[in-house]
Amino acid sequence: MQGTAIDKRKRDRVAYTREEQVATGLNTTALLMVRSNDYTYVPDNYKTMAEGPASIMFYFDENQFATKNYLGENLPLLDQYAMDTVKQQTIKVIGSQAPNEKGTDLAQKRAKALADYYRSKVSLLDYSGKKVEISTETEPTDWATLLERVNKSALPKAQKQEIATILQGTGSEKQKANALQQSAAFDYVRKYIYPTMRFARVEVDYNRARKSDYELYLLARRIADESASADVLTADELQYAATLTPLLAERRKLYEAAVKTTDKWPAYYNLGVVYTEMARKEYRTKAREALLDKAIHNLNFAGFRNPTAEVNYALASAYHLRGEREKALQIYDYAIKMGGEQELLHRIFTDKAALEMEMGLYDEAIRSLTYSGDDYQTNMNLGLSYLLKENYEGARDYYEKALELKQDDPLAHYSLAIVGARQQNEGMVRIHLRRAIQKDRSYMERAFDDPEFAAYHGKQHSGKR
Repeated sequence: MQGTAIDKRKRDRVAYTREEQVATGLNTTALLMVRSNDYTYVPDNYKTMAEGPASIMFYFDENQFATKNYLGENLPLLDQYAMDTVKQQTIKVIGSQAPNEKGTDLAQKRAKALADYYRSKVSLLDYSGKKVEISTETEPTDWATLLERVNKSALPKAQKQEIATILQGTGSEKQKANALQQSAAFDYVRKYIYPTMRFARVEVDYNRARKSDYELYLLARRIADESASADVLTADELQYAATLTPLLAERRKLYEAAVKTTDKWPAYYNLGVVYTEMARKEYRTKAREALLDKAIHNLNFAGFRNPTAEVNYALASAYHLRGEREKALQIYDYAIKMGGEQELLHRIFTDKAALEMEMGLYDEAIRSLTYSGDDYQTNMNLGLSYLLKENYEGARDYYEKALELKQDDPLAHYSLAIVGARQQNEGMVRIHLRRAIQKDRSYMERAFDDPEFAAYHGKQHSGKR
């Protein structure tokens, strides 16, 4: 370390203190977690969109059905459909409720509340005289529905089997409910599954003609350059046109035009992804942070309009990449509560665990990893968690399992070399360091500077000779 002082009165004259050594190196083992933060554009379904309905999800607080309590930023999206100039709309509203909610008609009340809201908006906002047909229905609320969601969740296999045994048993409804509350998985069910069952889904059936890719691209460019009115393309057409160019700068302009002209969540989401991709390619710290700030800004707006697990996972990942750990952890947890497909939930839990490890929350990380599946990333991070808790045999088991899933992975070999160093197993250090360096030469310099191997430098060198 060396201190400096600058005298502004004397042409920025600089004075230095004497250098002092305060450490011989930095131990970075705690940073060897594996992260993904892999989120990408909304899948393009424009080509098939005319054949299927648009679907908008709305979630409710427990035992609630009033629109003012839960819709928030989603209401403007329904307003836009109410204002669309089309000849005809067929609207279907499907309500649902969780098994633990009071009353048997909440699902129907939720569907009716949305249907009534839409009718009122059409009467106020529509000037085209379109014909609107609205119907409501409910999804079944029973143990079979709950079990289906449990099987798609991130719960460990043993806990899924426990719930299946309870719900498929011969006991009464009350006995099953009591047994479920006593199960090891109930906290997860209450926190992450029940909230996803308290919803109403609005399906809007449109049938629009499709323009050629070339025509869409040219019109989108003109909209972005403000040489054409936004009305020449629909929101979905403009979004699709942005996928037709590989250039990030051009794609950014098209998504910015989509945001400005449509105000719909996919435009905000995809613009957030563009800024994230630009940030990943940026080597200057301040410029990278500024790009991530823009990504977060747009992903936040996407989340307001479409509060799903996928959107909130992207937002949490952006905060994670930005280094705002507390905010990222909060939104990872919120994303899990939104529910989703098993593969997505596994990804959220693995990155949430990686963040918890960065924050030194190793017990919390291990709990998160119990819901993250059994892939390479999970085993690597479990290995690191056990290593940092000084459970070296447990760490070794997980690292070796990671190698089974990703053969000859240099980071796994390097991590096993650290386990060997901690256990004073010189042979283990030599074998795994050699294999790590064979796959990635950068690990040679890394190992030389790593305090974990300070006691083995001379031995490792003589061993090579």
